[in-house]
Amino acid sequence: MTARPGARAVSDPPSSDPRAELPLELVLLDTVPAADRDDLLAAARALRLGPGQDAFVPPATDVVDAALADPDRHLLVARAAGGAVVALGVLHPGGAPDEVVALLGGAASADVVLFRGFLVDVAAQGAGVGTRVTSLLPAAVADLARVRRRADPYAALVLTVNERNAAGRRAYARAGLADRGAYLGGNAGPQRIMATTLDSP
Repeated sequence: MTARPGARAVSDPPSSDPRAELPLELVLLDTVPAADRDDLLAAARALRLGPGQDAFVPPATDVVDAALADPDRHLLVARAAGGAVVALGVLHPGGAPDEVVALLGGAASADVVLFRGFLVDVAAQGAGVGTRVTSLLPAAVADLARVRRRADPYAALVLTVNERNAAGRRAYARAGLADRGAYLGGNAGPQRIMATTLDSP
């Protein structure tokens, strides 16, 4: 796949640990040619949830369709070695609810990127994909700022996770996101707000 000039995929750093998982690569769909983008969209739509996970995230087709209908939502996929798409998510600048932004230390809503619609294919679950994807998000957000030609970098990355989703909360915490408090506006019950501030490049 060839990215547009100036764009890059975000990848796991090399590891000397032979037990380490095969590397993952995050790809912003904004940065790839149309033909490759269509292939990635098809692979993203085919991702499958595990049993009961539809309580926490919509099906992949719904996530993709909502993003394609909203120019402020930017799809990204995670690819494993060999190119197989194993996860999907959306970066949504300015998409965080006001009550979430209020807990982020004074950042303006437009400077906060909401990560939403994240799902890992059921066949790839249990291998640390959630933590690894989350750890790569700050670099992906920096790429998004360049794609959107922002004069300044984004200030914070935030997501909400259902209080019943213990595995998700652990994965995000391992990737360095901190719990900032409760959010009661979720459709599936109480959520925890997890966020990190973003360093300037």
